[in-house]
Amino acid sequence: MIINYWWCLDIIFYKILYRRVSKVRENYNSFNYWENVISENKTIRGHIFMQKPPTEKSIYFHTIIFGSKNGISNMWGYCPNMSGLIGYFQYSFLQEAFYKWIYGKEKLVTKIPHLTVDKIVSEGEKLNKISKEVSINMKNDYEFLNSLWRMSPTKSEVELKKFVISFNKKWMGDNTEFLYMKIFKTPEELGEFVISSTLLTSTEEELENRIGMTIDEWRDICKCTVSDSIKGTKFRNILLKKLSEVY
Repeated sequence: MIINYWWCLDIIFYKILYRRVSKVRENYNSFNYWENVISENKTIRGHIFMQKPPTEKSIYFHTIIFGSKNGISNMWGYCPNMSGLIGYFQYSFLQEAFYKWIYGKEKLVTKIPHLTVDKIVSEGEKLNKISKEVSINMKNDYEFLNSLWRMSPTKSEVELKKFVISFNKKWMGDNTEFLYMKIFKTPEELGEFVISSTLLTSTEEELENRIGMTIDEWRDICKCTVSDSIKGTKFRNILLKKLSEVY
């Protein structure tokens, strides 16, 4: 009886733990979750999780949505973990990116409707705003991201990296519109990309003026972002306020 009692307690404990872990994962994999988070936060979509500095589990990203009528939405940010990033791409970024791709050729888009990607794409095709081929590509991208939830964390990370490469090729567009995304595992990776991409068209001095510090200081902040809360806050603020012109 005693053995059975403790065995039952173990089963109950692990069931509760599993439900809690699954709930977090399920939240990120939920249209309603993302709509609620977007509605509650009076901030840019990509900055939803940036109220606090990043942690050792954070994943970093860079996205661009460009349209001739809407200009450039250039976003640098981070999510709490890989599941959060997959959810952000699937339910928030694609929703905004595809809506602007469909309707941004004709008008300035100031608000994204509370519709699923599937409904946005289907309506766009119905109204002859996009071709059947474009509609299929958009839905396939959404479904691919959705398939990542059924994979192990390691497998989903590998497949997400492949997806990013394919996505950028597919939505390269032209001088009227294009979409782009990139992911980084560490602040150092992001920091080096900021340096290398900026120096393609600007000087070191221009970059330093833009971020308000020397390149060596920027590298140090990126290196210590997770371990030093003060530097983590500086890193956060630079992503929020000073990289809008860094592509």
